[in-house]
Amino acid sequence: MSLDIIAYAPEEAKKRKDKFKEKYGLSYEKFNDWMLTPSKDTFFYFLHPEFLKDDTKKYEEMEKDADKAQEFDEIDSFHIGYGHFHFLRKEIGELVGVRYDDSDLFDPRIYYDDELVDTALLRFFLHSDCDGKFSSYDIQKSYKQFLNLCDGKKLQDKKAGKWGKEIDEFLNFWRKSAEKKLQWEFC
Repeated sequence: MSLDIIAYAPEEAKKRKDKFKEKYGLSYEKFNDWMLTPSKDTFFYFLHPEFLKDDTKKYEEMEKDADKAQEFDEIDSFHIGYGHFHFLRKEIGELVGVRYDDSDLFDPRIYYDDELVDTALLRFFLHSDCDGKFSSYDIQKSYKQFLNLCDGKKLQDKKAGKWGKEIDEFLNFWRKSAEKKLQWEFC
């Protein structure tokens, strides 16, 4: 099993959602929860079958637009196995004062320096490795914090080591995402 981190521009996704709301008068998030698929078995359409065809067509159009609204356009991505991502974060964490303790497989622990409390960088290390989003704000802040705290000499040593290729690829992905103000989707 592998992890895909998809980087996309959150403004574009927001524009599609806003366009949907403007066109139909409701947010795409409420569309599936709020709407009922037109059906001849529904009491209203049983009484007024003349509206079924047009309402069904409109519903299908809304459904298609709702699907488009929730999609995001991939600009960049990072692919790695789940276990490898854990070890990659462990290696990167050592550069900024984050230490993983995997001695108990059923109770893994993470330790970090006080200066990381409630920071975007710590949120990166604590973020789920299999789902969820990481905001463009958190990407920019965490990358900046990483650069400020990272020991350059240790980074060069790690890049020359076993995880060097993965570290280099991920740091490039992180940098580009921060520069372009992208958001991440973990899947």
